[in-house]
Amino acid sequence: MPKLSPLRLATRRQAILEAAERAFARDGFHGTSMQAICREAGISPGTLYLYFPSKVALIEGLCERDRHEIRDALSHVEVAADILSALEDMLTHYACVEPQERRALIFEIGAEAQRNPEVAKIMVETDAFFSTLIRNTILKAIADGKLIPHADVEAIVALLFAVGDGILWRATIRPELDNRAIIATIFTLLRAKLLTPTVDTRAS
Repeated sequence: MPKLSPLRLATRRQAILEAAERAFARDGFHGTSMQAICREAGISPGTLYLYFPSKVALIEGLCERDRHEIRDALSHVEVAADILSALEDMLTHYACVEPQERRALIFEIGAEAQRNPEVAKIMVETDAFFSTLIRNTILKAIADGKLIPHADVEAIVALLFAVGDGILWRATIRPELDNRAIIATIFTLLRAKLLTPTVDTRAS
């Protein structure tokens, strides 16, 4: 049988991750079997185990995918003239535009992390990765003269993550709320009290 090209391998791997994401978000981590993921992806067990030998490996794959995605998104934020507006747009996208199953999965994995040390390790590493990216983005913006901080940067980063987690949770359980307006209000306060942009495209 001919070997698959790297592109075909990557495409199939991504399709499996998307199927697992749907299944985990719908039925929960423990309510989803490897057989169910095979059905969702339309593949045989042999194919699934070739890519991911366990459900924990699937979670690791999903987190790795998200790390790459956020890193790429922040690379665009970093070069924006108005850093805070770019961050606001990014949070709005994940809270209001991305499919709800993606947000639900974050909390499903978080719940499993309380019971499973392997999943907890993946979550901690992913959170640390995102924190470092955001911190470095803000520090570079300060060094470039794009932002003026009014508090300790570490505290600001911690606050941003707490707010981001809260917004994603609210958007998951209360999608009917005007979460765009909530995010806009949060960033208005952020600009006024913690990080003043030298270029503010949202100023009225």
